[in-house]
This record gives sequence, structure tokens and C-alpha cells, in this order.
Amino acid sequence: MRILNALRKDEPSLSFEFYPPKDAAAAAALRERAARLEALAPDFVSITYGAGGGAGGAGRQEASIGATAELAQATSAARLAHLTLAGHSRAELAEVVGRFLDGGVEGFMALRGDPPGGPAAPWLATDGGLTYASELVEFIRSLSAVPIGVAAFPHGHPTAESLEHDAEVLAMKQAAGADFAVSQVLFDAAAYFRLVERAARHGATLPIIPGVMPVTASSRIEKLERFSGAPLPAALLEGVASARDGEDLARFGIDWGVRFVGELLAGGAPGVHFYTLNSSNATEAIWRGLGR
Repeated sequence: MRILNALRKDEPSLSFEFYPPKDAAAAAALRERAARLEALAPDFVSITYGAGGGAGGAGRQEASIGATAELAQATSAARLAHLTLAGHSRAELAEVVGRFLDGGVEGFMALRGDPPGGPAAPWLATDGGLTYASELVEFIRSLSAVPIGVAAFPHGHPTAESLEHDAEVLAMKQAAGADFAVSQVLFDAAAYFRLVERAARHGATLPIIPGVMPVTASSRIEKLERFSGAPLPAALLEGVASARDGEDLARFGIDWGVRFVGELLAGGAPGVHFYTLNSSNATEAIWRGLGR
């Protein structure tokens, strides 16, 4: 149970998230970057899983299964498999869980996944499938005792009735058997701590790891805001606007990331989960900038 042990130790946990490579060259690059980040002694690493039902979803899922297995060549960290229920029947989910376990994964991120139209689109149930992430947690738990993580939303899921209801849903995931949560990418430490307090009020006391994405390119800013649903802090927007793309912006993004992650850890966050975008330089620079 290396993943759970990492969340119980005195030092904050460190984890990285990658996405499935599109071709052989990208796969080789991913292994090289994962191997470089191995020097930071991560506790676990993961690869995202394409939502079933979307265009190309099945191909991304196969890429995820293969790449998660191949990470064993690049890192000694525990491997965490992402799994979405969207587009899968129970029988298909059981097969995928078995394949991941046979490949040596040590835990799962149990996610609903997005419908083909995007996160806010109407949900389309799959015949013989599941509907809620809490059901997927229960389903995986019926098949294995490995640790299970779930998603947490500092600013609420796009379809949540309210932030309080969103916290109730997180508590339901814990009651179903989830061991920890990883937050959607965020840029405001105060929002993270409000999430933790709100979750605890509704009985979700599981460790919540903040999700952090390095900001090193101005073209990424708008995408980040759309992706996370999180308002970007004025200081971040002003810094990006005043810096030029290239070394200036990269330096600003790293400095900002060091301050942001430092604030999270100083406030008691159990660790940090980097959304790496299959890169390594900024992630490595931020973690080393913290003196880790």
C-alpha cells in the first residue's frame, strides 16, 4: 500500500500525472521525462484515461493501459491507473480493472468521465454500466483491495447543484470506499483550504491532494481557465501579461509555482499532485525550488 503510506508520512507526498502518448516517438519522450522526474522520488505516477463515448476514446484507453504498464521501465514509483465509467458496461469495466492489475498498478483513480459533449453536457448512461463515480468506487472495491482515489472540485463540478452538494458527493465517494482525493487543477490556495473545510463538514475527511499545473506559456492560460473552471488570480494574470513568452514567462511561472505550492504545503496540504502535461522542466524546477 505504498500510495496510502505516502499520505501517512510526515513529509508531503509527491505525484505526477501524464496523458497517453499519441505515437511511438511521444511514448519514448514520455518515458524519458518520467525517468527524469524519477530523480525527485515521486510516491506515485499516473496516466489519464480517455472518456469512453468520445471520439477516439477507445484508442486513448488502450494507450493509457499500455503507457501505464510501460511506466514501470521509467520509474520505481507506485503506478496509479485512471479509470472512467463513461461508455463502459460493468463487464467491460471488470475487464479493464483486471488488465490494469495484471500490469502491476497499485491503485486507481475512479472517475465518472465526461459525456461526449463535454463536462457540462447532459449525461448519457451506458447500457449495463454505471452512472456515478461513487458506484465505480464500490465496483473497484468489490474486485480489489488496492487504494482508490477520486476527484475533488475546489470550485464545484460543472453539474453540481451547489458547492455544499458537491461536498456531499465527495463524502459519498468516501463512504463507498475511496481512500483519498486529488483536486481539479487550481491556482488559489484559499480555494483549496475552503474545499477541505467544506468537505470535512459533510463527512469527507479523506486526504485531499491539491492538483497543480505549472504555467509556462501564455497560450495555456485560457485553456487552464476553461479546463479547471477556476478563476485565475489577478497576480497570475498580471504576471503572465507582463512577461514575454520564452525564458521570462517560464521564470515567472516557476517562481509563482514555488510560492503557490509552498503556501499549500505550509497550510497543511498532505502533498502535491502535478499535472505535468507530459513535460518535466517546470515541474522539476518548482519542486526543487521548494528545497525538496
